Amino acid sequence: MNIKNDTLLRDFLNHLELDGNNDIIFSAPFGTGKTYFLKEDFVPKCEEQYNAIHLYPVNYSVSSNEDIFELIKYDILFELVLKYKDSIENIDALELDKGLALQLYIQDNFKALDFTQQVFKATTKLGKSIFDILGLLKLEKDKFDEFYGDLKTNEFKTIKAYLESFEGGRGLKEFDTISALISEILRRLKSETKQNVLIIDDLDRIDPEHIFRIFNVLSAHRDYHTSKNKFGFDKVILVCDIENIRRIYEHRYGKHVDFQGYINKFYSKSIYSFNNSRYIREALRDYLDGLNYDDFPNNLRHFRLNSRNGDGFYKSFLYLLQIFVEHRKLSLRSLKNIQIIPLMQQYFFNKETQSNENIVTSYGFLVLIQYMSVLFGSRQAFFKAVEELKEENFIFDFHSLSLDPYHYNMFLRNFFSMVISVIQMNLMKDEVEGLEFAIWGTDKKIPYIVKRYNYDKSADVAFFNDDSFYDVDIIDFLYKALTIVENRKLLS
Repeated sequence: MNIKNDTLLRDFLNHLELDGNNDIIFSAPFGTGKTYFLKEDFVPKCEEQYNAIHLYPVNYSVSSNEDIFELIKYDILFELVLKYKDSIENIDALELDKGLALQLYIQDNFKALDFTQQVFKATTKLGKSIFDILGLLKLEKDKFDEFYGDLKTNEFKTIKAYLESFEGGRGLKEFDTISALISEILRRLKSETKQNVLIIDDLDRIDPEHIFRIFNVLSAHRDYHTSKNKFGFDKVILVCDIENIRRIYEHRYGKHVDFQGYINKFYSKSIYSFNNSRYIREALRDYLDGLNYDDFPNNLRHFRLNSRNGDGFYKSFLYLLQIFVEHRKLSLRSLKNIQIIPLMQQYFFNKETQSNENIVTSYGFLVLIQYMSVLFGSRQAFFKAVEELKEENFIFDFHSLSLDPYHYNMFLRNFFSMVISVIQMNLMKDEVEGLEFAIWGTDKKIPYIVKRYNYDKSADVAFFNDDSFYDVDIIDFLYKALTIVENRKLLS
């Protein structure tokens, strides 16, 4: 699905560029496209303004803040090498601490067993003096000096040695020099028109035990007096669902602990709430129109999900979909599951015609439930989303669907027609006139006529007048209709 995020990108940049806005929490529910936006829009389109280092700590599995710090440092160095290798290889060497160099040398070059054997031979042979042992030590010192000198002349070799040591599972506890090296590289990459940005993504996907360790480590790595990041990043962006973080915090420390007092240390101005639902809705029509219906049964063409269909089913599906997107019950990741699904075959024996009839494909409302169930993952998940909207006292503004009053009213009429035809199934064997349907939650009663449709068990519902449907609570209506479908077991 092609989401045009240019306007949203401008909005985010306006927030990012606020004076003194160095720490940012970038928040949205899981699956709404946060990572996609940052990776595909922010980073490539703003590379003239920002050097972005994008980390994904989903695989961090450690037990202390020190280890978290080491992992973050490793990832930063790895990304710097990956993106700016040429720049690192060509810059002047930074003074390298001998203690760190000695650790690297011992771990990767010093042959402890060979050295011990040589010393043992020297001390067990008659006539050997202490000078022989000193000679062995000097030889090893010369090897170290050569190794140290080589590292000093090339920062990239220092980084490479560090990364290889880390990947070997040995780790280093002397952090100062590597931290200084990162800071120096970032300082040289920065310019008057280009800042360094650290993005730590997927915080809502990692082990809850490690979320607050990452927060605390990053907070500790900011200078208390200057508020500057000690690594040299001008801005740090933490990507998560802040409401999910809140729930984890309350579960860990209790509901009465001051979460806001804790979390406000990690952002400078305000939490940036990423909301691309408007742009997803705008892309939905094009996406649905692009679906391939070559193998779709012709007798079910009225259930195709594209604007060329133009009937009530497509519009009802589209507008309901937009409502769920607007209120974040459906994510961008879920919408990518839209596909041409095989419609369920569920037959019943019609005593009137003495034949089996497919109850599902005879009723648009039941087909709509099938499509929604695929998007939500299950029928139960779809029903739960409707129930949540109902409990949230959902108030819908039809202007958010870019509809005028006339077309919104037509949408409601089409939708009610589909629902009524299902819940009044016992009336479908003949044409029935003079019926009234009381809209749940209102005093409105709608007169209508039920007509047989294509000689099967489905029906058209024709309304007798042009009454407005605006005062109908569509979510409450949908919830009660779904309850009837469940109670009557109309879907297996």
